[in-house]
Amino acid sequence: MSAAVARAALVALLRALLAWAPAAAAADERPQPIVDTHAHLEHLGGIAQFGAALDAALAEMDRLGVRASVLMPPPQAKDNRFFYDIEALKFAVERHPGRFLLVAGGGTLNPTILRTPPDAVDEPTRQRFREQAERLLAQGAVGFGEITAHHLSLPAMGPMHGYSVVPADHPLLLLLADIAAERNVPIDLHFDAVPEPMPVPAPISQNPNNPRTLDANLAAFERLLAHNRNAKIVWAHAGSDPLRTRTPALCRELLARHPNLAMSLRGGGRGTPHPSFALDEEGRLKPAWVKLIADFPDRFVLGSDRFHTAAAPRTPLLAQTLPNLRRLVDQLPAAIARRVAIDNVERLYGLPPGWAASIARTQ
Repeated sequence: MSAAVARAALVALLRALLAWAPAAAAADERPQPIVDTHAHLEHLGGIAQFGAALDAALAEMDRLGVRASVLMPPPQAKDNRFFYDIEALKFAVERHPGRFLLVAGGGTLNPTILRTPPDAVDEPTRQRFREQAERLLAQGAVGFGEITAHHLSLPAMGPMHGYSVVPADHPLLLLLADIAAERNVPIDLHFDAVPEPMPVPAPISQNPNNPRTLDANLAAFERLLAHNRNAKIVWAHAGSDPLRTRTPALCRELLARHPNLAMSLRGGGRGTPHPSFALDEEGRLKPAWVKLIADFPDRFVLGSDRFHTAAAPRTPLLAQTLPNLRRLVDQLPAAIARRVAIDNVERLYGLPPGWAASIARTQ
C-alpha cells in the first residue's frame, strides 16, 4: 500500500470515527427509561377531568423519559364524598395501550377495610371481600392499591386529604395478602411508620384531621409481612416521609427481615437534610440511600405519587415529584438504575417475560 493510499485510508477512518462519536455519545447520554409504578389522576375537579389529566400525564412522561406509568386510585376513606376505582381509569389503557397499567382497590377494597372492625370479619365478609378483589383483577388490574394501613393528613394536600388508620394485620389485609399471593400481584401499601408512641410532629400537627398522638404500629406491619411470604408488599413513598421515622436504617432492617417486602421510591420532599428524605437540598441523592438501594437492588421500584392534572398542581411539591424522580434515578449506577427503573417492575407486578426488555428498547 502506498503512503498516499495509507494516508487516504487513515483520513477516511478518522472522518468515520468523528462522525460516529457524537452519535455514540448521544446514545450513551440518553436517559434511563423509567416506569413510574405509583401515579394518580387529579380527582378534585371530578372524574370528568380525567381525559385532560391523562393528556397532561403523557406530555410530562414523554418529556422526562417515563415509558409507562401505573395508575391507581388514591386510598379513599370510609366517609369520602364520592368513590372511584378501576372503572374510571380503564380508558387510559384503552387509549394508550403499552403506556399505562392499572392497580385497583383504593376506592373499593380500602374503604371496606377501614369501615370493618377487625372483630366483625366473619366468613360472609371474607367472601364478599374476596369477590370484590377478584373482580378488580378480572377488569385488568395488575395489583391492589393504593391501600393504606396508616395515612396521615398533610396540610399542603387540603382538607380532603384525610387521616385513616387500621391495624396492619387487620384480617382483611391478611386476606388481601393471600389473594395477592395466589394471583401473583403486589399490594401497593401506604403505611406511615410509627416505631414507638409519639406526638404528631409539626407541621402535620397543624392539621386537625390528625390525632395529637400516634400509637406504635411496626409490630402489626411485620405480622402482615410474615403472614404470607408469597405476598409481595410494595411499601410506597420511600425517601419522602412526613413523620421522619422511615430512615435508611429502618428500611434496611425491614428489608433484611422480610424477603417479600419491596419499596417504591418517591421523588417528593427535596430540600431537607433529614435522613428519611432521599434527596438533599440540592437534589443530590444521599449516600446512605445510594448504599441502601445498591445493597437491595431487586427490592426497589420508582413511584412518583404524581397527581397528574391539566391545571396547575395543587402545590409546588406535587409539581416536582416526577422531575425529582428523574433526578434520583439519574444518580444511580447504570446497572442498578436499570433494575430499579424497569426490570424489577416486571417481576413484582407479574408481567409477561420480556416486558421490561421491550420497555428498555423503546426510546
